[in-house]
Amino acid sequence: MTTKQTFKQVRKIKPTRLSVSGHLPFKEGISLPYESTLERDFLFYFTYLPTVAEIVPQPVRIPFVKNGITYHYTPDFFIHFNDGRPSLLIEVKPKSKWQKHWREWKEKWKAAMAFAKQNDCIFHVYDEDRVHHAAFYNINSLQRYKRLQCDLEDIEALLSQVKLLDGTTINYLLARFFGGDFHRGQGLRIIYHLLATKQLTCNWFEPITEFTEVWGFND
Repeated sequence: MTTKQTFKQVRKIKPTRLSVSGHLPFKEGISLPYESTLERDFLFYFTYLPTVAEIVPQPVRIPFVKNGITYHYTPDFFIHFNDGRPSLLIEVKPKSKWQKHWREWKEKWKAAMAFAKQNDCIFHVYDEDRVHHAAFYNINSLQRYKRLQCDLEDIEALLSQVKLLDGTTINYLLARFFGGDFHRGQGLRIIYHLLATKQLTCNWFEPITEFTEVWGFND
């Protein structure tokens, strides 16, 4: 009988002068450490996915052998989903670095792929091309609405209607609650606020327009 691998942070991330480090809010009471802007941007998208159940930074030490010597490799993140898709074991690395060093890193990455296969997950290397996609830019574009001061009654009405309909379009919500150009503009800002604060969600890979369908983040 095999024991299922559990993942927990095995290495603490400390601030350095050579890179940007910090913490990104994930769920209530949980923030995720990162040690580069690329890692921050990678996390940014995944923290906006309702299907992400768990993100573990620096999740495991994987042994590998190079030139007869045993070393240990620690990937950057482990991501577990709640919709049945395979978990991910992730290395975040700028393209210029992995293209330059892939030969010297291939042993540890082969070990990571074998480890992932044994533990029913998938190992991926994420560079700028995989991190900076349409969804990332859409989410980023709404961050200015995060601190918007909104009427609590407006928020409750919108969320209740979305829940009642099990999802609807932005255009329907505007027509239902915000008649007139001035009120329509205010309503759109409130909906953007709800998206930015993870009270509503949508298909982030599609352009956000009045015809975008939105639904509750936890529905």
